[in-house]
Amino acid sequence: YESVKAACTVGEADDTKWLMFWIVNAVFTHVTEFMDTIADAYPTVGEHWYEFEFFFTLWLVIPQTDGAALIYDVFTEPIIAPFCKKGMKLMDGWGKLIMAVTNTSYLWIVWYAFMILPEEARRFVVVSVGTVYPVVASTVAVTTTTTGMDDTYWLVYWSCFSLLFISMDYLENFLGSIRGFYSLCLVTTVYLMLPMFEGAKAVFRNVLVPLSGQYENMLMHDAYLVRLDAEKKIPKEFHKKVLTKMSDVFKQDKTS
Repeated sequence: YESVKAACTVGEADDTKWLMFWIVNAVFTHVTEFMDTIADAYPTVGEHWYEFEFFFTLWLVIPQTDGAALIYDVFTEPIIAPFCKKGMKLMDGWGKLIMAVTNTSYLWIVWYAFMILPEEARRFVVVSVGTVYPVVASTVAVTTTTTGMDDTYWLVYWSCFSLLFISMDYLENFLGSIRGFYSLCLVTTVYLMLPMFEGAKAVFRNVLVPLSGQYENMLMHDAYLVRLDAEKKIPKEFHKKVLTKMSDVFKQDKTS
């Protein structure tokens, strides 16, 4: 709820705060996929991992501790961010590669290769696709000074993907053995993640915003984006004059 609220409100500070949380949370989500292997080698770690994850998540999210911000200041920004910025240049080709595959007859080969994987491997692929690149992109977004739109983009994505992951984690107990289940999860993840589809934006605006009661805040945020776009296109000396006229347009009764 707080992530949805942050993405709908004007300003970057709350977006950055929750994006820092989702970066760390996504890393833990990915590490959890290896817990069966880790538990075999270190039974004590496996036995208490979920208790540790629960209290660590509380430490990250509770305002009094604000662990996500501490990890960002001490670890993410000075150590991880430089590597992520370099990695982004390599990973930017992923979207082009996926689109190229989608637009060719070789898509069925990729689908078949995914389908013949064992169940655990298919789940791992879905989680990896949904977390690895978004973590890198989110880290770059949160450590760069821009208008904040990249922060909001990835915050919207994490809000949607978290619900997809929870749904997958629950439904796989009943549907995981069905071959098409993880294929659907993978397609949905790619739909949410890639900018060319704007899937996360569509789900966010049409589902999460109405459910969370943030429609008014979303409209205010949209108006703020209109202002930013206008300021970029209009010479600085005309900002005050034009923005005043724009304000009058919003106030004007459309029936008059």
